[in-house]
Amino acid sequence: MELPIRFGAASRKTFWFLPCLALLALILTAVPSKSQAQTLVVADFSGARKTKKVGRAARSAIVKALSAEGASLVSYKQYLRKARRARISAKRSLRARSIRLLSRKMNLDAVVTGSVKKRGRRYIVTVSAYSANGNRLIKKTYRLKRPRFPSSVANKFARLVLGKLGGGGGAEPEPPPEPEVATGTGDTGTEGGTGDAFLPPWAREDKRKGDTADTSSKKTTSKKAKSASRTKKRKKLKAGAVPEISIFAGLNVNTREGLHPRHKSGIFPGVRIDGHFFLGAFLNDDIIKDIGLGGMYNMSLGLQYGIDGGDTWDSAQTQWAGELLYRIAFNDVILQPAFILQVGYGSTACTIDTDHALALSAGYSYPYAALDIHLTIYKPVLTMNVSAGYLLMVSPSEDLSGDGSGFTVRAGFDYDLYNGLHVGVGWETLQFTINDDNIGETSDLYHGFFTQVGWKYK
Repeated sequence: MELPIRFGAASRKTFWFLPCLALLALILTAVPSKSQAQTLVVADFSGARKTKKVGRAARSAIVKALSAEGASLVSYKQYLRKARRARISAKRSLRARSIRLLSRKMNLDAVVTGSVKKRGRRYIVTVSAYSANGNRLIKKTYRLKRPRFPSSVANKFARLVLGKLGGGGGAEPEPPPEPEVATGTGDTGTEGGTGDAFLPPWAREDKRKGDTADTSSKKTTSKKAKSASRTKKRKKLKAGAVPEISIFAGLNVNTREGLHPRHKSGIFPGVRIDGHFFLGAFLNDDIIKDIGLGGMYNMSLGLQYGIDGGDTWDSAQTQWAGELLYRIAFNDVILQPAFILQVGYGSTACTIDTDHALALSAGYSYPYAALDIHLTIYKPVLTMNVSAGYLLMVSPSEDLSGDGSGFTVRAGFDYDLYNGLHVGVGWETLQFTINDDNIGETSDLYHGFFTQVGWKYK
């Protein structure tokens, strides 16, 4: 006969302990962990050459602080490589749209940027953090007396950034005004300063006056900063679709016909070099930064030139031009149009190697004025340019005499392959109308199709 099983006190305690343990485990797994590492990139701090040392020190301090707080950091070089693969320039890689795109590709939680300026003896360090969707989470400005960034400030900033990314649980409350830190006694933001409660009223009054003066100084500095910001925006409007420096070289195929009796060539190849630069590549003055110089040289290869339907002879053709440029460009409207006014002097010469009585070697020298229009078709890699010019007065030479005029038209496309390396294709025509002293009025027409490879510097 089997006896009934009875639970003792120990068994009953075990029976209630197991469900409680399971419930506790369920609660702990349901609570999200705050220790999950956030992935960030800290960009190089921008600034003038004399502030680079401070920028490097501030960036290094923030990187160390973020690492100490448990953040996972991706190198800025890796970030820029990813941007180049996405056809985003280094200058544009820290804009909101680019941050959003690159954060999605690299699984980033935030991007930290910074800049350094020098005002008198002080360094103004501005640090910002942007979330993965490109929105700014934090912006802090610190005023430093010495060219170093306090580790305590970096640690506080790191905790604030990671707190914001973690939903704000660990974030420190942010006061309404921007914090300002100065390494020295008697300045706003100095830690460990003493109060003025023990001072007599007249001393406290003087300090308030000093604070008022300091506030006035801050307002003046703020106005200057806003003015500098507006100036910077105006400078950005000057960029447009035209680079500061460009150098191109390539091959072209050409045809030429005209004169009397009618001379005509077949299709012949040539070598062409184009280039220009603006003073904005070296100077930052609003008045002269859009003044530039340009030039072109074109030489034929294997040209056969002769009378239409008759004999042809070995010939040589060269073209060159030098010009003064002025740029009027806009970067805040659709297609980013840029207009270049050109005034220059050029020459075109075609020499026929024969003593034939009817063969005419022709040369032309001419001052000219032209308008070159550049448009951004697909930002930032594809641009289009259209140019039209008038040859003010043509002076013929070689076997021609008299005077005349002419015009030129050009159109082309330019594509950014990689990091300043460009390729281009285009077509141009050049026509001279001459009142020759011997053969009367005649014309000479040139067509060319060119392909080029070159380098551009924005």
